[in-house]
Amino acid sequence: MRTLRVSLLIFTFIVSALASRPVWAQSPTNEELKRELDRKDQQIRQLLERLERVERLVGARPDKPEAPPAVVAPPAAAQAGEAADKEKEAKRVVDLKGRTVLPGFAATHDHPDQWDLLNPLIVPKVVTDDIHIERFINVPPGEVMQTFPRVLDEAVRKAKPGQWIRISILYGREYKWGDEISDMLGKQINKDMLNMTAPNNPVLVRGGFTGLVFNQKALDALKAYYGSEWAKFPADSNPLSAGVGDREPEVVKNGACGVCYRYFEMDVLYKTPDLAEIYRQGLSWLAGYGQTLNASNMYTAGSLAAYSRLDNRNEIPIRFAWTWYWPPRKDLFLDKFFSTALAAFVGKGTDYFWFIGGNPVSNLGSCSTLPGTSPEVKEREMRGKCIFNPTSPEGPANREILGSWVRAGGRFAGDHTGGDADIDYMMDVIEQSSKNAGMTMDDIRNKRHSYDHMTMSPRPDQIPRIKDLGMMVSGTDLRHWEGGTESAYKNYGEQAVDWVVPRRNLLASGVMNSVEIDRPIGYTNLTYFTVMYTGITRKDMNGKVWGPNQTIGREAMLKSSTLHGANYAMKEKKTGSLEVGKWADLIILDRDYLTIPIDDIPNIRVLMTMVGGQVAHMVPSFAREVGMQPKGSQVELGADASKW
Repeated sequence: MRTLRVSLLIFTFIVSALASRPVWAQSPTNEELKRELDRKDQQIRQLLERLERVERLVGARPDKPEAPPAVVAPPAAAQAGEAADKEKEAKRVVDLKGRTVLPGFAATHDHPDQWDLLNPLIVPKVVTDDIHIERFINVPPGEVMQTFPRVLDEAVRKAKPGQWIRISILYGREYKWGDEISDMLGKQINKDMLNMTAPNNPVLVRGGFTGLVFNQKALDALKAYYGSEWAKFPADSNPLSAGVGDREPEVVKNGACGVCYRYFEMDVLYKTPDLAEIYRQGLSWLAGYGQTLNASNMYTAGSLAAYSRLDNRNEIPIRFAWTWYWPPRKDLFLDKFFSTALAAFVGKGTDYFWFIGGNPVSNLGSCSTLPGTSPEVKEREMRGKCIFNPTSPEGPANREILGSWVRAGGRFAGDHTGGDADIDYMMDVIEQSSKNAGMTMDDIRNKRHSYDHMTMSPRPDQIPRIKDLGMMVSGTDLRHWEGGTESAYKNYGEQAVDWVVPRRNLLASGVMNSVEIDRPIGYTNLTYFTVMYTGITRKDMNGKVWGPNQTIGREAMLKSSTLHGANYAMKEKKTGSLEVGKWADLIILDRDYLTIPIDDIPNIRVLMTMVGGQVAHMVPSFAREVGMQPKGSQVELGADASKW
């Protein structure tokens, strides 16, 4: 993909010159004026041809009728007799001084619904102590147990009886404290401690990525919210079981879980208007990284209601493709009407919020065909068992649920995956169920089934089958950076390293592979360019390269970050590249991604992000340069970008 670099970028053109009726037809009595305007009209069209790789940069988003800012388009309602003023205002010429312009980035398995709630600049902006008590701790692990009791005690004294308390313990600006802090949850910080300190308040203690400790009051509130529905949740996939077997008794006793915070927070704790505003700020924050498209599961009714509220009010800052994920009621997909009706909505929605498929069962298991470096490794695997294994207790039922979704015409997407073994089982079900429904291979390929993470898959021999089925995959490159690939090496040996996000193998075979952030980087100094750099080099935070056979070029990583993400979101005809007729989703950078030293890529700053022809993010220095106001939550809430 070529970088677009122009010294003169016209953000907007004379709108009337691009209308179906030529400009001169409005004043046919003046031949001289006619010729002059006709000449200008031709010049504008020539500029459009010169910028043929730029998306159309005119007009508001079609489903959002509000007037766009002046930098993008003229005011929507001009009064009669103001034609000259309108023509003047409709033009804005900006000298980019050789800067780089790229298509906006996509993240195809990210969870802003969860990560935004860990942003210490966003949450306090929305949630004040009269709503509920929010506190953040961001100190080295060695200081956590000196800091946490003081923060908890202050929060309890501040809280009214019955008022919620939520404390988040973050992993630091460098995002390096995860292992140590996660190990404290459920041990030094435990349910008994919270019950004793806050007997009259529901309390949640959230880790800086995943992980939660809750007290009895919080658990009572959760079960009261779901009421009689709780009894309908399967033992292996209710909100406390996390899809890894019947863990509810263990979790209830210890008050500690991995991802059950989703249900406490999004369904019970935050009210829809507050949650929606946090999400609005969070999506605006992503625009500051150059992201114009996000794809993610909707984990709860609360999160879906909040994003729907934003969409209905025309307040979504970037585009959002969502997938279904509700394992507590996976049995719903056995109802043919339900699965058929839901499948009919794939690809439907607005230009800013649309449905692209779903995972009807649960996370695929962390099970591998590799032997492991010790017996303990394979024992741990059994706890993360293959959910589609036909010989396991739950396997046949899970296979039937997935098969029902596929036969109904649904797209399998948005899934978390672990090892390679369950990928085989999953593809077996997709292929056989599709054929049982009378689908041809072309029908199957057109569904664009996908799976996410590439934690330790696909194996080299799985890639031809993935391609034959028309599937695509999405990967978390930060797994290399934070030590996940090193763990694969320790547990499974050298062969496993090349199976972790194997982008070179996939690209060589022509399989689309998109990019995930999948980490709460909002409180860190990491950016989307950290993700891209890690995908290119496969370096961990200490500079060690894991799997040099799978390193790729920066051009390939750029394609995965843009075009492949657009295909994942089923909008490649609208976004993912800079072309006339596509949405004006683009970014302006402070240096050239394609020519700077590779080790400088993490330092790239996004000067401006445009979504649908409207500015979603602009740093102060560039705003001064072009005579506009800075914009975006990273700037407005005082993050690093506010100083650029």
